[in-house]
Amino acid sequence: MPLNASFANKPETSSDDVSTDAHERAWADRIRAGDMDAFETLYRAYWQRLYVFAFRYGHVKEDAEEVVQDVFFRIWRGRADWVPAGAVRNYLYLAVRNAARDRLERAAVARRWRVGQVARAAEIQSELEAADLVATVQRALAELPPKRSAVCKLRLIDELSYAQIADRLGICEKTVETQLARGLKFLRDRIRPAMVTDPGRKPGAHPGVSTSAAADGSAMNTCRPTPAAAPRGA
Repeated sequence: MPLNASFANKPETSSDDVSTDAHERAWADRIRAGDMDAFETLYRAYWQRLYVFAFRYGHVKEDAEEVVQDVFFRIWRGRADWVPAGAVRNYLYLAVRNAARDRLERAAVARRWRVGQVARAAEIQSELEAADLVATVQRALAELPPKRSAVCKLRLIDELSYAQIADRLGICEKTVETQLARGLKFLRDRIRPAMVTDPGRKPGAHPGVSTSAAADGSAMNTCRPTPAAAPRGA
């Protein structure tokens, strides 16, 4: 049952002298029996003090108000079984303290989750861009003449050296170099539009993808997706 708006934020009507343990115990007994007047009396007696106490934790007015409201709401909702151990005032302050701490902890968890989601979203975006570009390279490779496409695939995907490609295809290394140079030029021209999607990125620069080859013909991975932070040619 929600708190009655008619007494939600009224000032205290009883002093510390009046709010003795005996009076508070009597209020608790009456509240347990479903007496709304006793509940209102307890609420008015402690709301302001509990609000000030809760405010010390988060320093946010709305949060402090909600913490106190929640504590009293739980008391009324579970009134039939509400038997506070010790003084009623001690129960109230302890309940508010625990509720305020729980609220701060939940807020901290939510902030960490949001930060993690943002970081993961950026990572996924980078992975998707790399995957899209690799698909573009593969489509472009399929458009090359058969021998030139075979040379480029063995070099860029299988990471074979010029000598290994020459041996595999039964051609000389000079032919491998010529075919690869022409194939790379075609690939750069074809995929350049896909690579210039970020205004801050230089044409041809894309995480995990390269369309260049080492001059010495050594093996290097040039079109396989890699983490954005990995060195070029790793």
